Amino acid sequence: MAVAEALSARAGRQPARGSLTERALPWLRATGVPAVLRRRWAGPEVQRRLATVGLAWEPEDFASLRWLSLWLSLAMAAAILYGRGGDLVGWFLSAVVMAATWFAPQTWISLRVERRQRDIDRMLPDFLDRLSLALDAGLGFEVAMRGSAERFPGRLGDELRRMLRQIDRGHSRAAAMEEMAARNPSDDLAAFASAVRQADRLGTSLAKALRVQSNLLRNTRRRRAQEAGRRLPVLIVFPLVFFFLPALLIIYLAPPLLHLFLGR
Repeated sequence: MAVAEALSARAGRQPARGSLTERALPWLRATGVPAVLRRRWAGPEVQRRLATVGLAWEPEDFASLRWLSLWLSLAMAAAILYGRGGDLVGWFLSAVVMAATWFAPQTWISLRVERRQRDIDRMLPDFLDRLSLALDAGLGFEVAMRGSAERFPGRLGDELRRMLRQIDRGHSRAAAMEEMAARNPSDDLAAFASAVRQADRLGTSLAKALRVQSNLLRNTRRRRAQEAGRRLPVLIVFPLVFFFLPALLIIYLAPPLLHLFLGR
């Protein structure tokens, strides 16, 4: 019993581990950034993108990340130049590393925004089917929304539950849905919020409108998949030209060239 109490007390003293972004916050907030760069890198657009990806960061935290990436790129470039002795290859590698490290924070945020939009667009038709079935069963909109969003997985489920919490705090349904659509860069989610507002204003059947919209979103998703498939042959050209073709040329042309120049 005493051993169990000691282990539980030790576990209680240990801080809970969060995600990597949460553990990086104290380091970012302890970083000093010049005021000019902080004002320039911590604008409203940065705040909107951080809210879109669901990061509990302030714009100043992202400015600190960019400041650290700048110094990291300079340190890596100096290390490469010192290791290479300042030759041409060293300058080229240092320039590539500096560019990659400098653009890494913006690329990371952009990829997270695109992934969030893709996940929401992919899961929205399934949620609309579930919501329309609940409405057909005779439930009210808010009751059907709560039942459908209660255990809905993924980022869409998180956004829907966040919208319901805003309604519980006193926000109107239209305002909560407009904020959800503005918070996420998804045209399909904005169309869903617009369909709900239009059905409330005109008094039309919301279940029928959601069923029609679900079919339209599935057709849109199928068209996007077909477009991505048609772009695939063009994208394959670049690795073929820059990676496979040089290797094949070396394999097939190296023996006759050696035979020609060495006379063997």
